[in-house]
Parts: sequence; structure tokens; C-alpha cells
Amino acid sequence: MLYQNTLSEIGNNVNTGVEYEIALFYKLLPDQGEKDAVMSAIELRADRAKVLSIIEQTDISQVLEQLKCRGLNLLDVSFETQNDEVGPSDLVMYLRGARGERHSIGLSVKYANTCTLNVTGKRFITDVQLAELKELLPEYTSKYLKEMTAQYGAVGNWFRQRKPSAVTDQYIDLIRDAVICSWPHIQNKSELLATMFHANSPIEFWVVTYDNRGYTLMTTPATIDVRYVNDVTVKKYRTSFVAFYLNDIMLGKMQVKFNNGFVEKCKKKNPDIVYQNTNMAYGKPFSSWNFSVEK
Repeated sequence: MLYQNTLSEIGNNVNTGVEYEIALFYKLLPDQGEKDAVMSAIELRADRAKVLSIIEQTDISQVLEQLKCRGLNLLDVSFETQNDEVGPSDLVMYLRGARGERHSIGLSVKYANTCTLNVTGKRFITDVQLAELKELLPEYTSKYLKEMTAQYGAVGNWFRQRKPSAVTDQYIDLIRDAVICSWPHIQNKSELLATMFHANSPIEFWVVTYDNRGYTLMTTPATIDVRYVNDVTVKKYRTSFVAFYLNDIMLGKMQVKFNNGFVEKCKKKNPDIVYQNTNMAYGKPFSSWNFSVEK
């Protein structure tokens, strides 16, 4: 089905990964007239060739087979990428059961990742910890600038480098220490974990994860029984993650990260830093962390 704004969203939405949502929506649409309208919107996109390629590789038989196993027939599908009221679902399938009853199942569409939520770090550390970490940021920024200059020279050579930074790892480790320290005392832990695992999604949802060969379908996404939230423990995992465990089984992991790098170029009248005649702002290490469930 096409809502009033669906075609505009398909033609203009540039969110990361939306091309996979559009492709699957197109393939699932049962009405040929609506498919033609969606294709016209796709033709307006700068990445139209990529979307068409994803459509070509998308075989919806996996989805239809799982519906058949449940005794459900696909009636229609809607594009919900901007609708938070359907939980993590990017698309919603409207279905009919064997007795004529109606059902809805959402599809959460991803590309080569299991990220379920971008969460602010402020949910995991206290105001006191946040103030202490922010106070240390100028010191570590100075170290970072020296490190990058030693490795890459002029600013133009090293901005947004993807190679590991020892200073970045050190600062992230301070944040992870703070998260682990505050975890036993976090307020509203049940609500937080339910949000991270989508335990309270208003409708059932499946997860479609694309890769270079097609996609995999998970009809029973990982979640958590909020009755056991006080038994969930957290530990460091690899270089930048905090992992969540229940009975020593990893349920998910959260990547502690700077949103746009340790420092950002900026055009502010009063920049935080001026280095090599380049105006810079401190990075944002608390604004957006990626939480992912385990497969």
C-alpha cells in the first residue's frame, strides 16, 4: 500500500541502508500499479542503479515460505522507515490467516550488521562521570592531534582516518570503565534493556539482513525477558565494545564510539581547537552508540 508520503520518501530518503528497504518493499508489493509508481520514484534517486541491483538479487521466496509455514498469506505491505510506532520495523506486511483472521508482521531490514538501536551514552553513565570524562577530553584531544600528526603529517592527510588510534582506544576505555562501574546502579534498567532488545515491540517483527549474496531471514530475533534484567552483567569486549551477558551467555554488544571522529572540522565562530590553521570541534563520544544483538 502507498501512503500519502510513501513515494516522496522513496524518492528522497537518503538514510544509510534505505536502498535495501526500498528494494524489498518493491518486491513484496502485490499490486502492479503501485509497483510501477514505486519504480518511477526509484528512477529519481541518485543511487537508482544500486537500488535496481538490490531488487535484482532479492528473492522474496524465503519470506513467502515462512509465511506459508505459519498459514499466512500476504495481502499487502507498507513502507514504514519513518514510523517509530511500529517498533524496529521498516516494512509492515499485512496478512490473512487460514480462517480469514488478519495479522501484521514487521520486517527490520539491515545490511551486514545486527544493529538494533543507536543509543545515547548518557543512559549508561552518571552526570558526575560524564562531567569527569568531558573534563579529560581536551587533554586526550591534544594527545590525539600529536599522534595523528606524527603518523600522517598535515591535517588534510589524516582527517577521519579509519586506521586504529591508540589515543582513541584509551579514551574509549575510560568510558567503558565508567559504564561498567555504573551498570549495577542504573535506574529504569528494565525499560532500557527492553528498548535495546525491542522486547516491547507493538507488533511481531522479523529481521532481514542483506549481504553481498542476498539476505538471511531471522523469524525469531534475539530478545530478553525483562524479569531477569538484574542478572544481566556487562564486560569489555574487544577494543571498543561493552558486552551484555545473562548466565555467561552474550546477548548483545554496544560499541562505544565518537559519532564523527575524535575531532571534527567546524565552521563555528569560536572553535574548540585551532590546529594547523584548521578550525576544529571536540568529537561527540556520548551521543550515539551502536547496540547489536547476537545472532
